[in-house]
Amino acid sequence: MKDAIEQNQIIENCLGGSRHFCLQALSDEGIDSIAFGHWLAIPSQQLLLVFRHQQCVAVDHYQVAA
Repeated sequence: MKDAIEQNQIIENCLGGSRHFCLQALSDEGIDSIAFGHWLAIPSQQLLLVFRHQQCVAVDHYQVAA
Protein backbone atom coordinates (compact mmCIF):
# COMPACT_ATOMS: atom_id res chain seq x y z
CA MET A 1 0.00 0.00 0.00
CA LYS A 2 1.18 3.51 -0.81
CA ASP A 3 1.77 6.07 1.93
CA ALA A 4 -0.78 8.84 2.48
CA ILE A 5 1.10 11.50 0.47
CA GLU A 6 1.37 9.25 -2.58
CA GLN A 7 -2.29 8.22 -2.23
CA ASN A 8 -3.35 11.87 -2.06
CA GLN A 9 -1.45 12.67 -5.26
CA ILE A 10 -3.04 9.73 -7.08
CA ILE A 11 -6.49 10.82 -5.90
CA GLU A 12 -5.86 14.45 -6.90
CA ASN A 13 -4.85 13.22 -10.36
CA CYS A 14 -8.32 11.70 -10.70
CA LEU A 15 -9.98 15.13 -10.68
CA GLY A 16 -11.21 15.78 -14.19
CA GLY A 17 -10.63 12.16 -15.18
CA SER A 18 -13.19 9.64 -16.33
CA ARG A 19 -14.68 7.07 -13.98
CA HIS A 20 -12.77 4.34 -15.81
CA PHE A 21 -9.49 6.28 -15.52
CA CYS A 22 -9.96 6.76 -11.77
CA LEU A 23 -10.88 3.12 -11.14
CA GLN A 24 -7.84 1.97 -13.13
CA ALA A 25 -5.43 4.45 -11.49
CA LEU A 26 -6.54 3.44 -7.99
CA SER A 27 -6.43 -0.26 -8.83
CA ASP A 28 -2.95 0.02 -10.39
CA GLU A 29 -1.65 1.57 -7.17
CA GLY A 30 -3.34 -0.98 -4.89
CA ILE A 31 -5.83 1.52 -3.44
CA ASP A 32 -9.13 -0.17 -2.64
CA SER A 33 -12.28 1.55 -3.85
CA ILE A 34 -16.02 0.87 -3.94
CA ALA A 35 -18.08 2.10 -6.88
CA PHE A 36 -21.73 3.04 -6.31
CA GLY A 37 -24.11 5.53 -7.85
CA HIS A 38 -22.37 8.77 -8.78
CA TRP A 39 -19.53 8.14 -6.34
CA LEU A 40 -16.38 6.14 -5.91
CA ALA A 41 -15.52 5.55 -2.24
CA ILE A 42 -11.95 5.20 -1.00
CA PRO A 43 -12.39 3.65 2.47
CA SER A 44 -8.72 3.91 3.51
CA GLN A 45 -8.97 7.70 3.44
CA GLN A 46 -12.73 8.11 3.98
CA LEU A 47 -13.02 9.94 0.66
CA LEU A 48 -15.64 10.03 -2.05
CA LEU A 49 -14.84 10.88 -5.65
CA VAL A 50 -17.95 12.57 -7.06
CA PHE A 51 -18.80 12.03 -10.74
CA ARG A 52 -21.03 13.99 -13.09
CA HIS A 53 -21.42 12.75 -16.65
CA GLN A 54 -18.75 10.11 -15.94
CA GLN A 55 -16.15 12.78 -15.04
CA CYS A 56 -14.66 13.28 -11.56
CA VAL A 57 -15.70 16.76 -10.42
CA ALA A 58 -14.97 16.71 -6.67
CA VAL A 59 -13.37 14.87 -3.77
CA ASP A 60 -15.36 14.87 -0.51
CA HIS A 61 -14.67 13.45 2.95
CA TYR A 62 -17.17 11.19 4.66
CA GLN A 63 -17.58 9.82 8.18
CA VAL A 64 -18.32 6.24 9.04
CA ALA A 65 -21.67 5.95 10.81
CA ALA A 66 -21.61 4.36 14.24
